[in-house]
Amino acid sequence: MSNESIVYWASPIEVASLRNTSKNMVTNNLVKTRLILDKILDNIKLGDKVAIKVHVGEAHNTHYLRHDYVREVVEAVKSKGGIPSLIETHGLGNNIENIGICEDYSICIGHRKNATEHREIAMLHGYLESIIGAPLKFIDGESGIERKVVKIDGLKFEEVSVAEGLYNYDKLVVISHFKGHPQAGFGGALKQLGIGCVTKHNKHLAHFGSSLVVNTKRCDLSKCKQECIGSCPVQAIKIDGDSALIDASLCYGCFQCTQKCPVKRAIKSPRMNNISDFVDRFIDNAFAVIKSFGPEMVRYINFALDIPLMCDCVPNPGMNVVPDLGIFGSSDPVAIDKACIDAEINAPGLPILKEDGQWTEPLARGVEKFKAMMSLTNPNLQFDAALKNKIGSTDYKLIQI
Repeated sequence: MSNESIVYWASPIEVASLRNTSKNMVTNNLVKTRLILDKILDNIKLGDKVAIKVHVGEAHNTHYLRHDYVREVVEAVKSKGGIPSLIETHGLGNNIENIGICEDYSICIGHRKNATEHREIAMLHGYLESIIGAPLKFIDGESGIERKVVKIDGLKFEEVSVAEGLYNYDKLVVISHFKGHPQAGFGGALKQLGIGCVTKHNKHLAHFGSSLVVNTKRCDLSKCKQECIGSCPVQAIKIDGDSALIDASLCYGCFQCTQKCPVKRAIKSPRMNNISDFVDRFIDNAFAVIKSFGPEMVRYINFALDIPLMCDCVPNPGMNVVPDLGIFGSSDPVAIDKACIDAEINAPGLPILKEDGQWTEPLARGVEKFKAMMSLTNPNLQFDAALKNKIGSTDYKLIQI
């Protein structure tokens, strides 16, 4: 018996012809999205409450997945008799004015740190019920800390704080925009599970491995109103002499204290120790989500379109590094991500405009572009960690539709 997972694929163009024929004008990516969904949404039954995991994109980002594709997923769920809701979790985030507080850019530029800001960006990007046909729910609450603790035997974690609201649903459809990522190597279905479905607590632990810390050399309680103490939702901050102290055993890493602190770099995160630890941690998170929700209850669709070097969490993810690769669907998050990476490797690269105004030579077929352009990353780390956690398979059969 074959152990291959099935991955369905729809090319971004008509393979047989690039001519502007009537067939090509009609058979667009939205039509192909419907064809993929018809293959993978076989587990949805009448009356099922279906969560559709999305990422609405960071403020000023223009590479995020267009709401048109999400609407197709919503309509497909409704056609199966399901009751769809879009679900999201908040980013770690910090005020851009306070960028000096942390030492990793990815948590200093976020404007999706709470429901108010997140909802505003979702609205600006067209993620509205009046447009898409389903409400947007923040499954980790108003501030990103409402959780269900899931016990696991992971590579780094023994427990994971999964977003509590996820368990209000019967089925889960994970929509991912396939693109590069500076630490993970790439972002796809696994990262949508391991970062996108957990609370700030495990987002922070995945990135940094430990809680926020107070820089006692910069913290001076005589010069502030000590608002950090009252802002902490879990009472993890207390007075210790002339400065504040964060109890690492209680800290959720939600960054609410940093919003109140008037001194830059007085409260900060430790540096990420290495890339492989980050990957192991968020794959542990993904394992907890799948284990607790049920692998048979989840389906995945990856849109390998508009593929920049960086993720949708930043305002400027850069230029696209490969042409559009198509739309992928599967019940296996490992197989679908592996199919996307293989397609990216097999595709020709695109030229990139450098700061001096000159264009780079396109990377050749057979080269993993994300790794070639960001030498610290390695996409295979995700697959290695996922296989160790027995999440899915890198062996797949690609079926073009």
